[in-house]
Amino acid sequence: MQRFEKSQYIRYGANGVCQIDDIGPLPGTDTPAQYYILKPITDKRSVYYIPVDSETLTSKMRPLLTRKEINSIIDSVKDVPREWIEDRNERNESFRAALRESNTRKTLLIIGALYQHKEQLLAAGKKPSSSDDYLLKEAEGLIENEFAFVLGLETGEIGSYIRTRLGLE
Repeated sequence: MQRFEKSQYIRYGANGVCQIDDIGPLPGTDTPAQYYILKPITDKRSVYYIPVDSETLTSKMRPLLTRKEINSIIDSVKDVPREWIEDRNERNESFRAALRESNTRKTLLIIGALYQHKEQLLAAGKKPSSSDDYLLKEAEGLIENEFAFVLGLETGEIGSYIRTRLGLE
C-alpha cells in the first residue's frame, strides 16, 4: 500500500486534487486509528477522512501526474481510433465503468470519442443526446482539475490545451 506525506497534493479518485492536510486520528476522538485528512483544492469547506489502513479507499489516492506524464498521455491517444458504441445504454454503461477506473488515458479516449461524435452530429445539424453531453462533461471534469493544477492553467483552458496538443485546433 502506498504511503503519502502531510502537505502532499494527490488525486483522490473522482474527487480530484486534494491536499493532505494532516495524518492522524479523527479530530475530537480518542481512537488510535490513523486517517489521511484530505482537503479538495476546489472546495475548502469539504474534508475527506481516509483510513490509512483501508486499501479500498487509499487505492483511490495517487500522486499527481507530472507535466511530462500529462503530455505523454495526451500524445499516446493521438492516433488511437475512437471506439464508438452505437447502443446508447450500452455506451453509457461502458463509458461509466471506464470512468470509475480513474485511468487518465481511458478518460481521454472517452472524451475523444464523445467529442468526435458530437462534432459529427453538429455538422449534420443534429444535437448529441443529453446522456452523451453529461458523460462528456463528467469525463472532462475528471481530468480538468488535475491537468489545470499541474499545468498552471485555468480549468476552462484544458480542453483547448488537449485539442491543440492533439492537432485538432
